[in-house]
Amino acid sequence: MTAHHLASWRLHTTAALLLLAACTDPRARPVAPIVQISLSPSFKLKSPGTLFASLYMFSSDGLKSVDLSIRSADSTLKGDSTVFLTGDAEITRPLDWTVPKGIPIGTAVTLIARVQAFTAFVAADTILLSVQDTI
Repeated sequence: MTAHHLASWRLHTTAALLLLAACTDPRARPVAPIVQISLSPSFKLKSPGTLFASLYMFSSDGLKSVDLSIRSADSTLKGDSTVFLTGDAEITRPLDWTVPKGIPIGTAVTLIARVQAFTAFVAADTILLSVQDTI
């Protein structure tokens, strides 16, 4: 075998091995982001008061936005907020939402955080609370 044929054979063999490796190597697929709302174990929802929570979000593809929604069962508390994010992969943000006076003890309150990654995948977390005290 001549040097030219040997070099050509090596080139073709290398190309075939790379093609084979590319076909069998698992590729990372985009996945939905992660979102988690956390409350302090000692937190009690009061009317009037403030709902304090922590919002954790993660997406290896970058975070695009988060939509927050809060509703009380008696419709006294209604709110929506959208925050556009800068593409960071991981963010933890504090949440504080003013709770108006006049919501009776035991009234259900729902907080929803819906996060979107730059891949357009969406994930949500929901917290269900009830008013535990009035001031």
